[in-house]
Amino acid sequence: MSCKKYTVGGVEASSPIWLAPLAGVTTRTFREFHARLGAGLVHTEMISATGLSYKNNKTSRMLGDESERGPVIIQLFGPDSVGMLKGAEAAFARRRYDAVQINMACPMPKVTKKSGGASLLGFPSEAADMVKKLKSLGVPVWVKLRLADPRAHPMPTGDFCELMLASGADLLLLHGRTPSQRYEGVADKNAVCDVAARFPGLVAGSGDFYSPDDARRYLDGGCVAALAARGVMRDAFLIPKTLAELGFQVDAQFSDPTPSRQIEALIEMAREATRHEGERFALVMAHRMLSGILKGLPGASALRQACASCWDFKSFEENLLRWTPGNTW
Repeated sequence: MSCKKYTVGGVEASSPIWLAPLAGVTTRTFREFHARLGAGLVHTEMISATGLSYKNNKTSRMLGDESERGPVIIQLFGPDSVGMLKGAEAAFARRRYDAVQINMACPMPKVTKKSGGASLLGFPSEAADMVKKLKSLGVPVWVKLRLADPRAHPMPTGDFCELMLASGADLLLLHGRTPSQRYEGVADKNAVCDVAARFPGLVAGSGDFYSPDDARRYLDGGCVAALAARGVMRDAFLIPKTLAELGFQVDAQFSDPTPSRQIEALIEMAREATRHEGERFALVMAHRMLSGILKGLPGASALRQACASCWDFKSFEENLLRWTPGNTW
């Protein structure tokens, strides 16, 4: 993978195609898998600052360690600036990250009802104070947010973004849906690009990145990067395919992988996941990714059915190794 490094938001990235933070998905193994495929940088899962400040073991295990390939951005959520800073300090006491990102985008009630995530769009002063306090860490501070809804939020999206930047944010990552949309409907790429045009070099685009053309729309519209999220669950090789379309030098085994190469990569990642996150997580992730890899291939449904009855990774792997396209079992 040959990508020219560039600095954005205070972080040196190897490409403008990034792996977005995904709750329950972007573990260490998943991050390293996509870093090897060319992701310019990767994000942790959304991590509770409160859990970190109380030294919750489950939360702390989400941090990973400094041996993983970077750049790695930690994403935190929390209800107030004091708790956010305490959580960030606890995280950085364990390891170093290239930037810290505040989640002001998650629309799910389990987060918003605790005054975190997208609910912060309704409290601009508290959101600004979070940014100001995290600047004391001495690392770049990023903000992930959504489009504001004029019926529910006191500030338009552009004005809220301006406040975050004036408070010290080094980069904004804007998702093209309002909180009330959650993940339904269509992400408004035009609205994201309008904000990017207002703040050149300071906005990355997020939402409905399922093809190279989707990423190109964000980049051509003025965004400094495009974040691959649910798209990488549909197509595990979306990032290298996109980089190749954008003109980056990408190994053909990644940009145009054969079914057997994709299966091989899936097995490699699942083995690592078994080692770092446990067999149960490895199986769940492998099942989710397998559907995207096999889509449209003859004999795929037979393999999916065979793997569905596997309760351990060894038998799952054996099924994958025995399969060839067209095999009807």
